[in-house]
Amino acid sequence: MKLKFALFTLLFVTVKSFSQENSKVLFSIDKEPIYTQEFIRVYNKNLSLIDDSAKNSVEEYLNLFVDYKLKVKQARELKIDTLKTLNKELKQYQESLSLPYLKDKDVTNKLVSEAYERLLKEINVSHILVFAKPNAAPADTLKAYNSLIEARNLIINGADFAEIAKKYSQDPSVKQNGGDIGYFTALQMVYPFENVAYNTAKNEVSMPFRTKFGFHILKLNNERKSLGEVEVAHIMLKNLSEKNKQKIDSIYNLLVNDKQDFFSLAKIVSEDGSSAPRGGKMAKFSYGRMVEDFSKQAFALENNDDISKPFKTKYGWHIAKLIKKYPVQSFEEIKASLTKKIEKDSRSNLIGQTVLDRLFKEYNITVNKEALKVFDTKDKLDLEKLNSNLLSINDKKINQKAFAAYLKGVRNPSLKENFKKFKENEVLTYYKENLKFTNPKFAATLKEFNEGLMLFELLERKVWNKSKDSIGLNKFYNANKVEKYNNKELKSIKGTVISDYQNALEKAWIAELRNKYTVEFNKSEKRKVLKKKF
Repeated sequence: MKLKFALFTLLFVTVKSFSQENSKVLFSIDKEPIYTQEFIRVYNKNLSLIDDSAKNSVEEYLNLFVDYKLKVKQARELKIDTLKTLNKELKQYQESLSLPYLKDKDVTNKLVSEAYERLLKEINVSHILVFAKPNAAPADTLKAYNSLIEARNLIINGADFAEIAKKYSQDPSVKQNGGDIGYFTALQMVYPFENVAYNTAKNEVSMPFRTKFGFHILKLNNERKSLGEVEVAHIMLKNLSEKNKQKIDSIYNLLVNDKQDFFSLAKIVSEDGSSAPRGGKMAKFSYGRMVEDFSKQAFALENNDDISKPFKTKYGWHIAKLIKKYPVQSFEEIKASLTKKIEKDSRSNLIGQTVLDRLFKEYNITVNKEALKVFDTKDKLDLEKLNSNLLSINDKKINQKAFAAYLKGVRNPSLKENFKKFKENEVLTYYKENLKFTNPKFAATLKEFNEGLMLFELLERKVWNKSKDSIGLNKFYNANKVEKYNNKELKSIKGTVISDYQNALEKAWIAELRNKYTVEFNKSEKRKVLKKKF
C-alpha cells in the first residue's frame, strides 16, 4: 500500500513537448506513447517513499506506473479535465506556482549576502529631508533637489550639520535631534536610504537622493561592530512628571534594596499595556529598533539579570532588566529568515524588476500610441468605442477596454505611470500564462497537480463512493466473513472491511482498464528499464 500511496500522492508526470525528443517509447496505450524518460524521472523521484522491499522490484513499480497511466487515460476520455471546479482550482494553483518564477534567484542571493554583511555593522547617520511626492511635478522635484544642494554646500564649507538640518529639513523630529537618527543596521530603513548610508564614507555628506518620502542628504557620523540583539523587560511610567520621577526611584529601591521580583512588580506597576501582562518582557530587538535613549540603556547592561537605574525617554520613565543578549548569527543560521525578510522589504522590487527587464528584452512588445491617446482626457470614456488593440505582446493582443478596466482601480492621475504599470502587469501575465510551454519544471509540476485533481475525482466515482454503498459492502463482507474475518461482526471491524472493499474495487477497476485498453511495450526499452540501465 505504501508503494501505491507514493504513486498516487506524487503522481507520474512528464511533458511530452520537452521529453520525447530525448527519450524512447517505453510502452503505448492504444497507440499513445509513454516515454522511458518519464518512468525514470518518477521512479527516481519517488524512490525515497518506496518500501525497501519494493526498491529492487522495478517490474512491480512499472506495473503500477502502467495502472496509473490507464487511469489518466480514462479520466481524459471521461472529460474530467474539463470540469469547471477542477479548472478553477487548477488556475489558482497555477497562479501560486508561478510566483517563484517572478523572482530572480541570483539577485535574491546577492541581496541576502549584502544584507548579512551590513548586519555585521551598525552606522550612525544624520540626514536632511525635503518632502516630494513620487508623482511630484518636475518643478517641485527640482526645487527640492536644489534646496538640498544648497544645504550640502553649506555643510561642506564648514557649517554645523545640526543647525543646517533645523533650517532646511522637513523631518518633524529635526527640532529634537538636529537630523541625527542614531545607530541602525540593515533592514531598518527603506532600501534606498540604507544603500546610500552604507556607501557613504565616514564624515562625508552624500549627494541628494530620493526615497518614497522625498529627497535626502545624509552624513555618516560613525560606525561600529553590530551589537546584535537584546532581550529585556522593563517597567514604565508614562508621565515625565516629578511625581513619577519619585515613584520610579521608589520602584528601583524595591528592586535593588528589597530584592523584589522584577517580573511580578512589572505586572503591578508598569504602565506599558503591551508588556506589563508579561512581566515587562519585550521581544528581542536590535539597536535601531527602539528610540535611542532606550536602546542605549538596554545595550549598556552587561550581564543577565542586571537592572538599569531609572532613565527617561520621550515616552516616560523606565527601568530595564537584561534577560539575554544575542550576537549576530552565522550566515547559514540566518539565511532562511533573512531571505524572507528581503522578499518583504522594499528591495524586493529589484528581484522582480530584473525578471521584467529580461522579459521586455525577450518579447516583441508594441504599443498603439493612437489608441493610447484616447485616455489622455478628463472626459468620461465611451466604453463601447474602446475596441482598438492597445498593446501587443508577441502574438497576444490587449485592447483598450482592458486598460479602461485597469484605470478604475487606480488613483494616480498620471497616464504615463498608469500605462507603464499596466504594461508591466500584462507582460507578467503573459509570462505566467506561457510558463507551462517554456519551462519544463513548471509544466511538469502543473501537469502533476492537474492529473492529481482528475484522479481524485475518478477515484471518488470508481472506488470511494461505491464503498459507501451498504449493499455492496455487506455483500463483500458476507463473501469474506469466514475466511478473511473469522466470523467477526461487521460493526466491530467496519473500518478494515471498508478499506479491503476499496482495494477490491480498485483491483477490479484496474482489471477492467487492462481489458479495455491495449498496452504494448517496446521490448528492448523494457529490458533496459528492468535491468536499471538508466
